[in-house]
Amino acid sequence: MAAKKTSSSTSSLTFEKALAELEGLIARLESDELTLEEAVENFEKGVGLLRTCQARLAGADGKISELLKGEQGQFLERELGLTADFLAEGTDSTDE
Repeated sequence: MAAKKTSSSTSSLTFEKALAELEGLIARLESDELTLEEAVENFEKGVGLLRTCQARLAGADGKISELLKGEQGQFLERELGLTADFLAEGTDSTDE
């Protein structure tokens, strides 16, 4: 039941806040100072934060663009074609 409460409380966070909180949880888990119960609770919250981060990245999928300067000095906007996969794995879908 606690996982549902955690999931709803993390879904309202921004990507940056969710990521910062996730990094903090990871640091606590790696410190080996938590009891088993605390570690499981932190892990469950971390899963919710990870899902929030993934949802925010998926929402940004395809919305990232680049400003280019045209031959006449005007600014042109071009979609970079970055996907959540690129952000997660470092592969660009616009490679030609």
